Amino acid sequence: MFPLKDAEMGAFTFFASALPHDVCGSNGLPLTPNSIKILGRFQILKTITHPRLCQYVDISRGKHERLVVVAEHCERSLEDLLRERKPVSCSTVLCIAFEVLQGLQYMNKHGIVHRALSPHNILLDRKGHIKLAKFGLYHMTAYGDDVDFPIG
Repeated sequence: MFPLKDAEMGAFTFFASALPHDVCGSNGLPLTPNSIKILGRFQILKTITHPRLCQYVDISRGKHERLVVVAEHCERSLEDLLRERKPVSCSTVLCIAFEVLQGLQYMNKHGIVHRALSPHNILLDRKGHIKLAKFGLYHMTAYGDDVDFPIG
């Protein structure tokens, strides 16, 4: 894990799909709640560290399958930069594209698919470097199977 000394933190929350009550697997044992499965997959995401990715820090399970994820966060996004409608140099565009591709290449190497890549989830740190955010939601929810909302 990279040191997060000056990093800003953020959190997002979502609900895992609830399992129907009194449902057992083929072995006769109760099924594992989706939130517990998500907690397990999250542990893998904590080990995925790269300068172009927001570091996942912790996850908490609340009532009714609610999960709260804490991760590195940056206040400014590519969406904010585009909304300013100021001219951006070719070298800046190339730098942004290169850094996004660095993050995506690292994720691909580890079998992680972003699935929600958008200007809103491409963050800019204090030095203007790219950090991809929310890249693990698709992975930790078993490709969207453990939640009742679409991902990506």
